[in-house]
Amino acid sequence: MKNTIARAAQSLGLTEKRIITLGISKIDSRQSKTVYKDETKRTITITASEYQTIANLKRELDAYKELQAGTEKIGKKQLTIKTETMRGKKITRINWIEQATYEQGRGKIKICFTTKIMPYLCAIENRFTTYKINDTAGIKSIYAWRLMEFLISWSAKKEGQRTIPIKNIQEMLEIPTSYETGGTIARIIKPAINELEKRNWKIKCETEKTGRKISHITFTWRKP
Repeated sequence: MKNTIARAAQSLGLTEKRIITLGISKIDSRQSKTVYKDETKRTITITASEYQTIANLKRELDAYKELQAGTEKIGKKQLTIKTETMRGKKITRINWIEQATYEQGRGKIKICFTTKIMPYLCAIENRFTTYKINDTAGIKSIYAWRLMEFLISWSAKKEGQRTIPIKNIQEMLEIPTSYETGGTIARIIKPAINELEKRNWKIKCETEKTGRKISHITFTWRKP
């Protein structure tokens, strides 16, 4: 996916994130954008067994249930991209899915990506984020998953370091506005880091203040 997606608010819960990621994994990112104007080429089949693997579920029946629940929600989910312009901030919202179909009794769903989202998923030559889908198997926190994507988007190498305004992190992770900066770090970022460290990531998180308030976070990381 383009880095734009990895650094944007995605509005996806854990179930929808798994479905979208499985769908993206089946798209040939080298193909021309024009190829995917064909609805059949934007329509992806995801099986319960594939979902069971990425969700690390013991029973395939649970995968059926989560896929069904996911298709009920996913059509309303939007990617939100914010860009700075000479006239101020521009906010673009793009629907992920044009159509989602749950095939009862067949253990699979079909999702059709929108034509507007496809330019972020195909004909990608530079500035992209990539990782193995197996690296996400069993992730229990959407915040950990999104933080992983965010860090990978800044460095394709094993190691990286980045200083980021905390407001950008809050927007990207879609942290409730009721959370103060301290709550964001203690209740969201640190637990996300802990989960990634259990998956052999090494992450150091340091805060910086502007005046009396924490304004930036510096992440230093090493991927497994």
